[in-house]
Amino acid sequence: MATKCAHCGAVAHTRSSRMLSPVSQEEYFQCTNIACGHTFTAIREHRETLSPSATPNPQVRLPQASRAKLAAIRMAERLGEDRDQIPLELDS
Repeated sequence: MATKCAHCGAVAHTRSSRMLSPVSQEEYFQCTNIACGHTFTAIREHRETLSPSATPNPQVRLPQASRAKLAAIRMAERLGEDRDQIPLELDS
């Protein structure tokens, strides 16, 4: 997994990670910009279901995304928008 460094904007790669629960994981990142050298942790968490699993885990309960949000995601995909985030105002 990779993300952007908050300081210099370069790619930061996951160096290691550990599961905190079935839906959350702590990741340890290192920036690839040698001049920056930033190392940091981040939490990755499953927030909601966009499409239900065909083999659900009965111990995992995630809320279903709203129809408005799913419609916004589909619209963004169709339009080919290159966004980092989808506006959350569309949630109902």
